Amino acid sequence: MSTQNTDIIAEIERRRVALSTGLLNIYNYYRMFIGLAFLVAYQQDVFATKLGSLEPGLFLTTAVVYTSVNVASALFHRFVPRAWGQQQNLSLGLIIFDVLVLTVIMYTSGGISSGVAALILITVVTGAILVTGRRATFIAALASIAVLYEEFYLRISTSSANDDFLQAGIFGVLYFAASLTIQRLSNRIRENDIRALTQAVELADLERLNRQIIQRMRTGIIVVDQNNDVRMLNQSARALMGTQSDDNVDDLPSPLNEALRAWRADTDRREQPFQISATAPAIRANFSAVRNDDANGDVTIFLEDTGEIQQQAQQLKLAELGRLSASIAHEVRNPLGAISHAAQLLNESDELQPPDQRLTDIIINHCHRMNGVVENVLEMSRRARPDPQRINLQNHLEEFAESFCQSQPEAELDIAVTPATTEIRMDPNQLNQALTNLVDNGIRYSKENGNGSTVRLEGGIDPGSGRPFLNIMDNGQGVEEELVGSLFQPFTTSSRKGTGLGLYLSRELCESNQAQLSYTPTDGGGSCFRILFAHPDRLSA
Repeated sequence: MSTQNTDIIAEIERRRVALSTGLLNIYNYYRMFIGLAFLVAYQQDVFATKLGSLEPGLFLTTAVVYTSVNVASALFHRFVPRAWGQQQNLSLGLIIFDVLVLTVIMYTSGGISSGVAALILITVVTGAILVTGRRATFIAALASIAVLYEEFYLRISTSSANDDFLQAGIFGVLYFAASLTIQRLSNRIRENDIRALTQAVELADLERLNRQIIQRMRTGIIVVDQNNDVRMLNQSARALMGTQSDDNVDDLPSPLNEALRAWRADTDRREQPFQISATAPAIRANFSAVRNDDANGDVTIFLEDTGEIQQQAQQLKLAELGRLSASIAHEVRNPLGAISHAAQLLNESDELQPPDQRLTDIIINHCHRMNGVVENVLEMSRRARPDPQRINLQNHLEEFAESFCQSQPEAELDIAVTPATTEIRMDPNQLNQALTNLVDNGIRYSKENGNGSTVRLEGGIDPGSGRPFLNIMDNGQGVEEELVGSLFQPFTTSSRKGTGLGLYLSRELCESNQAQLSYTPTDGGGSCFRILFAHPDRLSA
């Protein structure tokens, strides 16, 4: 039996015990009332009764004892721990006691014609509710035998009494019929309760499963009411809106709120991608009415990160461009090598005048520059598929700094990661490629600005999205404002020595690992390039 079924049966049993305890409490008061009624009816002279007509002394003694026991039982049930009253054996003992006592009272009152047999029927019905199974049938059998035996004993002990075996037999059948009917109804009620509880548990599990699915979906889902107040949202929606996982979100961000109001006014409207904040990714919002296409009621908002869609489209476009660029680069490389070699040989000639040597130096330098462009183009065309790994950012940056400073001893990399346990998921080799380009740029522009060769690497967790980040900050003059918009486009550079492919290649490497590379100027005039990594626990395949 599964744990769920066991819990359901335990809950049904708990309810049955609670019902039985309450019924037993009522039954105790009923017994007290019956006992007192016997005594009052026996003592009054207003109307004639058959109570105690056959054996007055025995009747009075039995009624007094019965009433006293009933009072004691009611007090016992009221003041002792409730666990005692939940035992079926105690209820069974009280029912057996009542059947036997009422049988004695019926005998002392002249037999079945006294009407006490009807009280035994009430006791049998109560017993079928308080106890279950064979014990309930035993009560009916005991009551039937007691009534029949009472009539038999009445015949052999008193010749003047009018015994009635037919009526006693009818009551015996009634006892069994009532007991079996109550048991059948109880079983049906129990089965219905089990079915209802099972369905309730299944619905609760299904709701819990739906919530887990919604929370784990990469699509952001928000449900708002008619006043645009947030009723529910998943983790992806929080990340796309740039809110922390433990923040209470009651109102929509202003851009999303305006988009929703515009959709309520025109449900055929399709929103263009937009950003909720400067650090949040570009998203597309789709709206759907919850009930009967009522745009003024509750609405479900679906948020999609358009960056991944654009990335896939861009990769398809660049794949073709890469193959074309690679073929062109191969064609350029051979004559470029011949030009560079010829210039070097010409530069070694003793007959060459100094002005001419200056021209050969220019040819060689530009050949080297063009060769760098060719190398970068070939690197993009043969870039391998990323192999993301979970790595500690602090340790990886320290290893990168050690390796980088071996090739450039004058470089100084200042590393600060808070907390030090910050982890990212990215291809280590591709991360090193991107860092090399970014740090090289930072050192070059810092030196050109006369601020040494120091680059600061700051890492941590973005408080808005909960994603890890890394800032690469230099001490240069910053990027010219007119170049910011096209900064990550191919062949965009402000340096005469640059190829204009370093930042473009770095962004491509980051996006292939579902990270985002962005630029922001610093207050001191330098540049800050931020890599916002994918969440290490929610990286898609």
